Amino acid sequence: MNYRGKSVQFSYYEKIGNEVHCIDEDIPFKIPHNWIWCRMSSISDIIMGTSPKGTSICENPQYTEFHQGKIHFSDMLIKNSGQYTRALTKIAKPNSILLCVRAPVGEVNLTDRKICIGRGLASISPLGAVSKYFMLYWIKAFRETLIKKATGTTFVAVTTDVVKGLLLPIPPLAEQYRITNKIQSLVENLIYIEKSLR
Repeated sequence: MNYRGKSVQFSYYEKIGNEVHCIDEDIPFKIPHNWIWCRMSSISDIIMGTSPKGTSICENPQYTEFHQGKIHFSDMLIKNSGQYTRALTKIAKPNSILLCVRAPVGEVNLTDRKICIGRGLASISPLGAVSKYFMLYWIKAFRETLIKKATGTTFVAVTTDVVKGLLLPIPPLAEQYRITNKIQSLVENLIYIEKSLR
């Protein structure tokens, strides 16, 4: 960056408690001066799923809809699972992002209703001036980062700390809307082209 005609190199720092750390090695690329890097935990409410007992699962819709993983994910909005639970564990609120934290790690969807989530999912609700669609598209973009940080042998998964520690580049809200509108327009065009080729 140039400042008064001179090239200046800036570093990124993070304060946790009373300690300040340089996080330059965590920053994957440069962003515009009016954007900021934020940890997921500082810009969203994160709930890691916990599975209820199998005996509480039923097909009675008077109870709360239950999702264990991504089996009912669609292009954007999660479909009805047809499974319900009488024993609530962890709840994803309406308009939350659903992140698959067990294989396949990194898949995302949205929910437009309250659902109970099992240990294969995490619920992410953006806080303040952060668009849910903007966050969803960035999580998609960082899927490979999440996969590289996944651990385990039988079931590969990412931990709570990995999800909370994910760094996202956040622009002003108006710019978030412009970016997401452009992405959604391009996605719609791609869907139209795919259908026309069938």
